[in-house]
Parts: sequence; structure tokens; C-alpha cells
Amino acid sequence: MPGMNVGGAIAPAFQHMVKVLFRPFELKKWLALGFITALASGSGGNYNFGNWSDYDHGARFPDVASWVAQYWPLLAIGLLFLIVLSLIFAWLASVFHMIYIDDITRSSGAIREPFARLKGLGTSYFLWRLVFGIAVTLLLGVLIALPLVAVFVLARGDGAGLKIAAVIWAVLVGIPLVILAAVIDLFARDFVTPAMYVRNVGVMEGWRTVLPILRANAGQVVLYILLLIAISIGIGLFGLAVFVAAALVLAIPVGLVGALGYLVWQAAHLTWTWPVIAVAIGLGVVVLLGFVYLLECATQPAEVFRRSFSLVVLGQADPSLVTVPTYTPPPASAPQP
Repeated sequence: MPGMNVGGAIAPAFQHMVKVLFRPFELKKWLALGFITALASGSGGNYNFGNWSDYDHGARFPDVASWVAQYWPLLAIGLLFLIVLSLIFAWLASVFHMIYIDDITRSSGAIREPFARLKGLGTSYFLWRLVFGIAVTLLLGVLIALPLVAVFVLARGDGAGLKIAAVIWAVLVGIPLVILAAVIDLFARDFVTPAMYVRNVGVMEGWRTVLPILRANAGQVVLYILLLIAISIGIGLFGLAVFVAAALVLAIPVGLVGALGYLVWQAAHLTWTWPVIAVAIGLGVVVLLGFVYLLECATQPAEVFRRSFSLVVLGQADPSLVTVPTYTPPPASAPQP
């Protein structure tokens, strides 16, 4: 089995990014890829909302337990809604993650067709992420949260040494556990999902495909993580530059719209009623989402390079998992005698 060559994957990944985004340049493809990454980046009583100036700042906050007991049906419905909404977005993020792999591989910007074809693989990946996230949360709760709560609640004012020991335990156990979980999630995202895509298999079969590769290339895997940290820092700086540039470009039109809105506000003698607040929040959300979407579109060179890099590394280790070709320059013509 060929081995990984992490350093040798940089040039092919960059060349593939250029091919996908610039040869030829297609605005429609950029917009589609930006939309995909935005989703894949993947929670009746009498209310008195008086003026803040009329509020008695010296008054005590209401008893939380009695407030929860009074409004628990609304809280339960709201919590259930947030959970369902979070799960829907997490599922969409998993499916669009697979779609992004497909579009990068085929140099495409399609959404509808790969969504129908890959939603089964995305669902498998989503279920693994859900189970893995619950398992990590429970493990952190049992090993970290429960000991801390037990020591700080039961010891009360005594047991300073025990509290210090509990904090040290939380740091020594919690940090390695969080790092391990992050590395496992990284391997799933960068290697398991491409293996699922190529072989059209579920997530567990994807892990069975990838684990032998990771064991056989342990040194290169460590180098991959270190190099990925450096690449992520570079991508972050690039994203920051794009953010500043976009903010400067949009400052004038947004400022004009804001000034126009202020003039309308003054002319209409509007006040902060609930309909006005709802409209303001809605407009703010639309502007924010639009700005995030434009940033995703503008940072596609970094996004495509990052994804192509992991695809090239995996293809190096197993030729049957190649998705991004290794580009080689055309042979130089022989000199004429």
C-alpha cells in the first residue's frame, strides 16, 4: 500500500483548487459552493416590558424556581423546538458536507442532484456525529462535571485541598479527552467521509476502511495534524482579510441604508413597539446572513484548497480512494538539434 506524503499533497491540492475555481471562472459555481459551505459549516402570561429607566435596579430578581414552575410548558416547548431545529441543521450540515466533497471532486456547483444521491451517506454521517457527540458529552459529564459538582457542592466552605485536587483532575483529564475527541472528529470529517463517498458505504464501513491507513501512516498522520494547524491559521488570516475588505466595501451602502432608515424613523415618529422590534431584528438577521454568505463565497479558494488537501492525502495512501488527481506538468519538448 502506498504511503502518505503530506508535504507532497500541498501542490496537487492547490492545483486542483485553481482548476475548480478559475479554469474556467464561473460565478454560479462560486455562489453554489458558498451556499454549500455555509450550510456545511454546520439552539400566555402578563409580561411587563416597561421602560428600563422605570425599572427598580435595587429590586431582587424573581425566584428562578418559581418562574420556571410557572412557565415550564412554554420553556419545554421552546427547548424542544430548539433541539429539533438544531438536529435539522446538523443533518443538513452532514448532507452538505458530502455534497461539497462531490462538487470538489467533479469540479461542479450542483446541489439538487447530489443532494438526492448523497443524503443517505449524509444521514449515516449525521447519526455517527450525534452518537459520538452524546457519548463525549456523557463522558465529560461523568469524569469532569460530576466530580466538580460533588466536591464544590458537598464540601461547601471546607476541603480546600480536595477542591484543588478536583480542579487539577478536571484539567488533566478534561483537556486530553477534548483533544482526543477533536482528533477523532477531524479524522471522520477529513478521511472517513471521503471513503464513504468513494465506496458508497456507511460510516462504520468508512471507519473500517480508514483505520488501517491511519495505523500504517502514524508519523504522517501526526504531521498532517500539525500542518493542518498551520494551514488553518493561514486560512483564518485570509478570512480575516476578506472580512475587513468586505466590511469596508459594504460600509458605505449599509451606512446609507441606515441613514435612510433613521430619517424614515424620525419622519414617521416611530417608537420601539414589538412590531418595530420584530422588523428590525428580521432585517438585522437578513443582513447578517447575507454578509456571512458573501464571506463564504469570497473565501472559496481557501475552502476548496483545505478540502482538496485532505482528499489528496487520503488518495496517496490508497489509490482506490483517489478523488482529486495528482496534476503533473506536461513533459518539456525535447530540444531540437
